[in-house]
Amino acid sequence: MKFVRPYIFQAYLTCPREAWLEYHGLISDQEHEFLALGRLVHESSYQRARKEIMVDNLLKIDLFRDELVAEVKKSSRHKEAAKLQLAFYLYYLKHEKGLILSGLLLFPKERKTEKVELKPELEAEIEKLLQEMLPVLTAEKPPPPVKSKFCRTCSFQEMCWG
Repeated sequence: MKFVRPYIFQAYLTCPREAWLEYHGLISDQEHEFLALGRLVHESSYQRARKEIMVDNLLKIDLFRDELVAEVKKSSRHKEAAKLQLAFYLYYLKHEKGLILSGLLLFPKERKTEKVELKPELEAEIEKLLQEMLPVLTAEKPPPPVKSKFCRTCSFQEMCWG
């Protein structure tokens, strides 16, 4: 099974075009205010617990907390995509490293957490999504832009809507 970077996996869930652009090495506006805010939240939250770990030069795990793989997010606005991204980490760790772990989504600004377990139905959803996204990502041209509620805060907004 071919794996993609977790950011691309999560981006595909909200916008296949954004995922295609990232997959093909196009860099979004790195000075975009929402990216900068996300970096700030990430860097300033859980500093004492921070134990960023890189796995196979693919996964960048934010931290481990009580034997849980933890992922820090700016907000719960993309909660379902964040949950699937974390499930993707757990799936990868299980299938590539033989590690059966649970996960924890952390939304520090909202003081929320959510536990994520890689149950068979979630694992099947990850496999289905990987099979669905790989042809889209490897296509010669990006999917056409589709207006959504996420466009307003997207760092690729200029590229899609000029």
